[in-house]
Amino acid sequence: MDNDQIIYGIHPVEELLHSRLSSVDHVFFEREKKNSQLFELMKRCRKERLSYNLVPELKLRRLTGTTHHQGIAAISSVIPCVPVEHLREILRRKPDPLIVLPASIEDPGNLGAIIRSAVGLGADALLLERKHTASLNAAVAKSSAGMVEHIAISRPKNLEALLAEFTSEGYRIIGAQMKEGKPPFSVRCTGPLILILGGEHRGIPPYLLKQCTELVSIPMNDKTQSLNVSATAAILLYEINRQRTAAVPP
Repeated sequence: MDNDQIIYGIHPVEELLHSRLSSVDHVFFEREKKNSQLFELMKRCRKERLSYNLVPELKLRRLTGTTHHQGIAAISSVIPCVPVEHLREILRRKPDPLIVLPASIEDPGNLGAIIRSAVGLGADALLLERKHTASLNAAVAKSSAGMVEHIAISRPKNLEALLAEFTSEGYRIIGAQMKEGKPPFSVRCTGPLILILGGEHRGIPPYLLKQCTELVSIPMNDKTQSLNVSATAAILLYEINRQRTAAVPP
C-alpha cells in the first residue's frame, strides 16, 4: 500500500469517518462478518460516495497485521485534503483561478507527476474523485517532488454538482481527449478554468465528460497514438500558462 495509513477496528474507523472523511481512500469490510455497526458504516460509505468493498478475512488480516480488526479496515491518505468550503475560499482570492482535475488516474507516479506540473505551471487547486483514483500516499508525494505541500487538494462528495456550480459562476471546463478535440493553442485558456484529464484506462468518465464546455487534443504524428497522461498534463498546463502570461500586461 506504499506507506498508506491503515486504520482498523469499528470505533477507530468511525472516528476517521467523522473527523477526517476527506482523507479516506478506501474501506474494506470482512465479507463473512455481519453486525449492525458494520452495516451502518457501510451505509455511511455509500452515502458519502466512498470507495469500499467486501473481502475475505484473510485479506483484512494481511492488511492490518492482526486478527483483531473487528471486520473492518480503512486506508487513509498521508496527504491532507481540504474541505470544499476551504477550497472555495482559496479560489475566491484568485483573479483567474485554475483547477486541475485528474480523473480516474490509477498510477501514483502519474498522479504525483501531474501535481508537480500543476504547481510548477500555476494551478491553484486539484480536485479528485473519491473513487477510481490512486491513493494520496507516499509514492504520490515522492513523484510530486514535494509539490503536494504547495497546492490545495479536495475530494468533494458530489464532484458533478460542484462542477455545475463552477460553470454557473463563469468557469470554463476543458477536457483533454486523445482525439476529437481542438488543438490547445486554438482554445482560450484565460479566465476561471478547470482542466480535466482522463485516466490511463478509462479516459474521462462520461459523467465528467458531459460537463466539459470544450475538448482539446494534442496534435500527434502517425507514429504515436497518444501520450502518457502526465506528459499530456504538462503540455496542456504549459499552454494554459503561456496564454495567461501573455495576457498579463507588462
